This record gives sequence, structure tokens and C-alpha cells, in this order.
Amino acid sequence: MAIQRVEIHRSRVTGNISEMNTCLQIADSDFQEKITSLRISIEKNIKQLEDRHRWRMNTLRRQTVLLEKRSNDLLEAVDRIVTAEKREDAKKIKELEQKLELMERNGLGKPFPILEDNPGVEKAKTIAIFDSILFAISNWSNDGQTAHDIELACQSVLFPAVYERVMSGQSDYVIEKVPPAAEEVVKRGRELTQHIRSIEESSLITPGVWVKHHKLIREWIVGDALPLLYGARDPKWDEDDVLSLDEILEWRDQPASRALHFPLIFDGMELVERFRDEIRETTGLPDFTKATMNTRLEAP
Repeated sequence: MAIQRVEIHRSRVTGNISEMNTCLQIADSDFQEKITSLRISIEKNIKQLEDRHRWRMNTLRRQTVLLEKRSNDLLEAVDRIVTAEKREDAKKIKELEQKLELMERNGLGKPFPILEDNPGVEKAKTIAIFDSILFAISNWSNDGQTAHDIELACQSVLFPAVYERVMSGQSDYVIEKVPPAAEEVVKRGRELTQHIRSIEESSLITPGVWVKHHKLIREWIVGDALPLLYGARDPKWDEDDVLSLDEILEWRDQPASRALHFPLIFDGMELVERFRDEIRETTGLPDFTKATMNTRLEAP
């Protein structure tokens, strides 16, 4: 009987163990299925994110290439327009020269009054005179030091105050001959340059230095230089939006963008080149240049 009971107990234990193993196998199989399902879901989400990122990057690359192409096309278009305008101007000048030569052969003489009545010549003279004043101020010292940074600061004020007004047809700002006060303006401009150089070692085109000294230069131009040249002070000069440091550096460093971003100034410089001989003959600039060469200052 005892053996019988042991066998019965052992049979029950064996059954329980077998049942437990079956349950564990089922649980392990469910766990594996859940792990596999979770892994597949994660991999799917990662792939979707990678595909979305790849699509966005490809879209960004295409847009970047398109923008670069449009930018290059625009620059090329500007260059073509400028080249065409120069070609057309050269053609007109050549035709005029041929007409002048024919008139001289016929004994009619050189018709200077026709050029004098050309408003483009008047604009060119004004801009050339101001350019010469700024050049003289920039070349200020006896030892050959230059102040191109101060010239840029002056241009940032004069471009809107004078150049753009002249080019937009405001005749009150036209100056056809070097004003008597021009040499005094150069003298005072050089003294201002000498003062700035004595207190500041860094160039004015450094952002912090620009902010520090630009106001002084603007006040001198608006309150002293321009009134001397024009004989009166214009309240509009105090209200002008001067060019920022970034804008004046773009003018200096990016010639290809001048026609697009500074059209009036660009056109004015083109006029100066076109009428250079006429300007030299009728404005008094050669004598003015000689006079200012002898009044340079000592560097601090």
C-alpha cells in the first residue's frame, strides 16, 4: 500500500511539473511573440522616420539648388543688362564723336553747348566733385597714410544726402564747378581724420568702432561740410537714413550687386566714367587736386 501511495504521489508531481512546463512554454511563446511584434513596430517607425527625414533633406537640397540657380541667373541677367547698356552707350558716344568730327571738318566747330545742356553731364560733374573731395580727405597725411574707412563713412552719409538726390533729378543739389569752399572742406575733413586717428587705432569698419565714431562724421558732414559747399543747411540732411556698415561694405566689396541694390549710385558712377573728359575740362578739378596735394597734414 505504501508503495502504491508513493507511485500515486509521484504521478501527481510529474503531472504538475509537466503542466507547469507547458504553461511556461506557452508564456515564453507569448513573450517572444510580443517582443517580435514590438521590434517590428519599432523598426517600422524608425524606417518611416528615416524615409521622412530623407525626403525632407532631398527637398531641401532641391530647393537650395533651385535658389542658387535663380541667384546665378539674376546675377547673369544684371551683368548682361549692364554690358548691353555700356555697349549701347559706347555706340552712342562713337556716333556723337563721328558727328563732331564731321562738323569740325565742315568748319562748324565743336558744339560744346550741346553737352552743357545734357543733364547727365551736370549730374556727373556733381558726383565727380564730391568723389574728388572724399579722395583728398582720404589721402590726408604727408607720410602717405590713407583713410579709406573714413571715406566709406562719409559715403554712407553723402550717398543718400547728395548722390541719390542729384541722380533723381533734384537740380538744387547740382554743382557744376568746384565750389570756392571745397579746399576748406578738405582741410577740415583732414583735421577730423587726424583727430580720429589720434584717438582710435582700429579701422572704422570694425562694427564697434563704426558705432563709436560714425555719429561724429555725420554731424560734421551735415552741419559743416555740406553747408559750406552749398551755402546753406538743408533740414532734410538731418532726416536722411544713412547707409549701414553692412550696406556700405556691400557697395565696396560686391561690385556685381551695385546695379541691383544701389541703382542711383551705380548710374552716377557710370555717368562719371562716360563724361570724364568733359568733367576734367569744365569743373576745375585738376587745379583743385593740385592745390589739395600741398595741404596734407602730419600723422599723429
